[in-house]
Amino acid sequence: MTTEFPFTPGASFSAADAHRVGISARQLATAVAEGRLVRTHRGWYHVPGSESGRRAAHVRAATVALAEGPDGAIVSHRTAAALHRLPLLHDAKVGVRPAHLTVPRRSGGRRTPDVVIHPAPIADPGATTIDGMPVTGVARTIADLARTDGFDTGVCAADHALRVGMLTLDELRDEAERHRGRHGALTLRRVADFADGRSASPGESLSRCVIARFPEFEPPELQTTFFRPDGVFVARTDFDWDGRLVGEFDGKTKYTGRAAEGEDPGEVAWREKVREDEIRALGIQVVRWIWSDLLAPGRLRRILREGLRLLEHQPGPIRARRVLTRA
Repeated sequence: MTTEFPFTPGASFSAADAHRVGISARQLATAVAEGRLVRTHRGWYHVPGSESGRRAAHVRAATVALAEGPDGAIVSHRTAAALHRLPLLHDAKVGVRPAHLTVPRRSGGRRTPDVVIHPAPIADPGATTIDGMPVTGVARTIADLARTDGFDTGVCAADHALRVGMLTLDELRDEAERHRGRHGALTLRRVADFADGRSASPGESLSRCVIARFPEFEPPELQTTFFRPDGVFVARTDFDWDGRLVGEFDGKTKYTGRAAEGEDPGEVAWREKVREDEIRALGIQVVRWIWSDLLAPGRLRRILREGLRLLEHQPGPIRARRVLTRA
């Protein structure tokens, strides 16, 4: 007889949970061998289900960490970011484990392959519950990311949260003040000052971070709208320098997200080409880059410099009306 598992597909359960409903260790081992059960962690399992993405894996890791961790712990840092659905740079490379927990005390942190315990004496007024687990609030989660994972990761998460209305700049700045004097507080302050909800994707956010390291380039305007002199809309661009040079980050979703159901991807690419030609017809130089250019910043720098070089030899005045999007 095939063993039935009365647990939600995709959700972690322990061997003790299984034993309580009459399922033996032998039955668990047999189900794992047959592929009807997945061994999540030592002594923990889940029934395969539709929740098979990285967020689901973070949820399972958090479930185990909380069950085996200290009293009063709350999910935090990268694990909390995944539960809040905030973008996480290099998530596939960093991995789901260790799960991150914060405990309300001044000392006693520790790290194992499966869990990192962060002591924090600062209360989190925005703490919430996700999937039945206590989780740091959005502002606190971004603050923790910025302090421990760095500027780029903090900006990508903060930009997204601002764009979708998960928090305000004032809330982020207030959170930065609460961490004054702690490790990473200066990085957090830089993130709060730099974050901008006009960035439309993590790729655009990371682009801003990388460009900010090039001293020869001023900060670009974001989401500028261009019109022909007769008032006809031409394009909204990712990055704009003085209405003369525009930059476009080409993430995969730029093309897949603009395709109608059943539409040939080639048609989407063709529309992008026509759009770029129309921008150039206004006397504006266009440069484009992709993820791999962000991961090798020297390449992005060369792309931008080439755009400026071509602009120097481009005749004629700008033939566009430019409307800036303000934060």
